[in-house]
Amino acid sequence: MINSFLPVLLAFFLMLGCVWVSWTQGHRLEKDLLLSSVRVVIQLTLLGLILGWLFRHTSPVFTLAAAVFMTVNSALQSSARIKNKYPGLFLNNLTATMLALWPLAMVGTQLISPGPWWKIDILLPLIGMMLGNTLSGLSMGIDHFTQDIREKKEEVLSWLSLGASVKEATHALFQRSLRLALGSTINSMLSMGLVSIPGMMTGQILAGNTPMEAALTQIIVMFLIASGTYLATFIGLLLSRNKLFNDRGQLCYT
Repeated sequence: MINSFLPVLLAFFLMLGCVWVSWTQGHRLEKDLLLSSVRVVIQLTLLGLILGWLFRHTSPVFTLAAAVFMTVNSALQSSARIKNKYPGLFLNNLTATMLALWPLAMVGTQLISPGPWWKIDILLPLIGMMLGNTLSGLSMGIDHFTQDIREKKEEVLSWLSLGASVKEATHALFQRSLRLALGSTINSMLSMGLVSIPGMMTGQILAGNTPMEAALTQIIVMFLIASGTYLATFIGLLLSRNKLFNDRGQLCYT
């Protein structure tokens, strides 16, 4: 097992090689490569120190506080990625993420390792993986939905003038946004095991688990990630639609 920075330093020379190639070939990626490399070292080292402390001081309070911090940051990041913003976007994203992911994460801890729901060494890595995927799906789904509402405003208004409900007038846009949000997750599930070995499964094998144990755990995690992304995006789109139209079914988003 890796317990020093020497292997990390040696691996960093690989990135420096890429930086050198970028610089000599005029690709202009050297700054981004260096910055991202330094940031990943700092961020993951701090994460390792913080998680190490939390694992030694297991408590429902600490687990809940860490989960809240991660969820709030995920909602902030997903809101920042959305170009077509509206009032209350952050709160909507936070609500959608918490309602969808927290129950699933708690169930997931029981499926992977039965015991207290607040087992920090299971819950935090699990909710972290779910948040990472949900963040992308949620932001993509809402961004496409609000953009479509803006670009196809006349079409939506025409349906409303003909007596359609808000749900009926926006059904096609809603469905397309949800499909786009789930696209990368579904494609990942379709290719997993045929094109690539998942990172978590690889980590478990390196940690000493049997390949079958690692495969079964990965299957559970992928089901949780896909379910969480779907539910969070669905709830987020519902909340967004309620914000874009008033109680009388009139479009109030321009």
